[in-house]
Amino acid sequence: MKDIVLVISLLLAVGLSVVVVRFAQKADKAGRGLEEERYSRMVAEETLQKNDAKMTTFQEELKEDQSKMAKIVDILEQEKGVNSSLKKQYDDLTAAKADLETKLETVLQQKAAAMAALQAQVQQIKSSTPAAAAQPAAGTTAQSVVTGH
Repeated sequence: MKDIVLVISLLLAVGLSVVVVRFAQKADKAGRGLEEERYSRMVAEETLQKNDAKMTTFQEELKEDQSKMAKIVDILEQEKGVNSSLKKQYDDLTAAKADLETKLETVLQQKAAAMAALQAQVQQIKSSTPAAAAQPAAGTTAQSVVTGH
């Protein structure tokens, strides 16, 4: 009976040892899984913090870019105003130039007509009195002969 008790205790000890070893393996495996989970969470948290920092930087850059765009839009609006003012001035100057060209053409035509009339009078005077033109009468001037007075 002592042998049976010894064999049973040995079997019990071996069984308990197997159970303890299995439990230790499972505990070690669970511990490693927990460590990996912790590491993954730490990496994810660090990544999240880095991404938050990047997002803050990008938001600041976006605000700066929006400010620059607003300034550019203001400058563009001012330039549009200047361009429209210059276009109006150009149109006014073009109209004034056309008006002046018309007036100049009219004056030149009037001058040409006056010159033609004057030449006609001179020709008429020359043809009507060749001797009178050579010897003007007393008290008449060359100007009165040319104008016919």
